[in-house]
Amino acid sequence: MTCPVNNQYTPQNCAGAIGIVSGSGLNLDALVDQVDRVMPFSAFDGMASGALPGHLRTFTFGRVGSASVVLQSGRYHFYEGLGYRAITRPVDLLYEWGIRTIVHTNVAGGLEPDLDTGAIVAVNRLLTWPFTGWTERPDTIAPDLVLDGADATGTYVWVHGPSYETPAEVRLLQRWGGAVVGMSTAPEVQRCRQLGIRTAVISCVTNSCCRPQPLTHDDVIAEAGKSSGKLVNLLRRALESGSLR
Repeated sequence: MTCPVNNQYTPQNCAGAIGIVSGSGLNLDALVDQVDRVMPFSAFDGMASGALPGHLRTFTFGRVGSASVVLQSGRYHFYEGLGYRAITRPVDLLYEWGIRTIVHTNVAGGLEPDLDTGAIVAVNRLLTWPFTGWTERPDTIAPDLVLDGADATGTYVWVHGPSYETPAEVRLLQRWGGAVVGMSTAPEVQRCRQLGIRTAVISCVTNSCCRPQPLTHDDVIAEAGKSSGKLVNLLRRALESGSLR
């Protein structure tokens, strides 16, 4: 089944397709074997404007083997000054198109000493940092699926950003049991829970929080690009195995 797009550029009948969300700097284009159409976020009502390096903010409709997919390249964040509804609007769109399973990928800092740059972590729990800008924020969120083939499995800790964690914050997050830390994904997964969408979360480690170093968003994007091929292979295996259907 494919996701046809009519003359008004409105996707229809994507029931059975798998949603894949690509995080900062990750390039998952090689995952899609057949591209039917690429559309910008701006083509759809209710999507926030603005640009962010490492986020194309497009939807690619196509196929991976026999699986129909919608690849969402880029996302929104609280640190951009947006609210929960704006951040999770792409989830609402995917739901409106009939998608009921979404894999959320992201880039993250490694909180465990043995998580080197480039490691892929299958997330089995999300914890959220207290943030008054997110009303009704859950303390913990559990993804529905934990994908096989990652280098490690562990907890993702969400922080609102945009600044990176101080050494004291890193120690606290480690005491919480965090394996990786990042500034995205948790609001989207929570919205999926509200809508009844199945979720999986995969983090790509772009820096080690255990070895302090100068770090910029450009550094994160560069490291994410290096690991994209590894992530593509993991996602392809998951799609071909049928574990996401």
